[in-house]
Amino acid sequence: GDYRVIRPLSAGRMGAVYVVEQISTGRQRALQVMLGELLSNDDLRRRFAQEARIGAEIDSDYVVEVIAAGIDGASGLPWIAKELLVGEDFASYLARVGALSPGELLAVFEQVTHAIGAAHAKGIVHRDLKPENLFLARVRQREVAKVLDFGIAKLVGQQKTKATGAMGTPLWMAPEQTQSGAGVTPAADVWALGLIAFRALSGRVFWRSASDVDSSPMMVLREVVIDDIPPASERARALAAPPLPAGFDAWFSRCVARDPALRFPNATDMCAALRATL
Repeated sequence: GDYRVIRPLSAGRMGAVYVVEQISTGRQRALQVMLGELLSNDDLRRRFAQEARIGAEIDSDYVVEVIAAGIDGASGLPWIAKELLVGEDFASYLARVGALSPGELLAVFEQVTHAIGAAHAKGIVHRDLKPENLFLARVRQREVAKVLDFGIAKLVGQQKTKATGAMGTPLWMAPEQTQSGAGVTPAADVWALGLIAFRALSGRVFWRSASDVDSSPMMVLREVVIDDIPPASERARALAAPPLPAGFDAWFSRCVARDPALRFPNATDMCAALRATL
């Protein structure tokens, strides 16, 4: 009731995002409307607004601000009103510029891991880190990285309908996230961040199946869960990617250890080691 749609912004499998005017303040916001079947479970619907605003608990300037959240009475659709960011998501940025220099990657990761590390300090795990959920926003003539969609992945992951069974992508998913009932810790976010760092420095997705036109999610999952994981530099050479910095192999191998206990325990420690490496 407090939002007037101005124009569509984006759409995907979870729903759509619109640029809206918040009538009570006159400010433009981003309004994310999720598909109703994603939260058809009554318990999840009751928890939606609380989980959607979980980012407000994280003490970091690098988390997107959530203004309000609820379930529309007329349509039954869950919605989230957020600050309207100007810029592009990290996936689009990497597709446009290719591989980053170590300094460019570190500048982004210092900000992203400030947000993720602050979340981990409060026992909050993002669960769905991927380049599309990192946003490079232009704020007062400077570029700021923002982390999107805290809390949402947990709810969607707990939905057992057929509709949500096909949600998500295995490209950034830690092995333990493929197991029903397995505990998900900050180490799951560390796994994803390691793969994102490889993507940024090499210009390529780590999993070979990702570049195979005949591939399927199950083929990627086999690489994630079963096949040997080669050193990052070896995979970069196989993908004809630029050489990786010295020392990156050791850092990366600790990010993508299949045993969560062998990974960096949280994003803060992971970034400190990356800073020393780069």
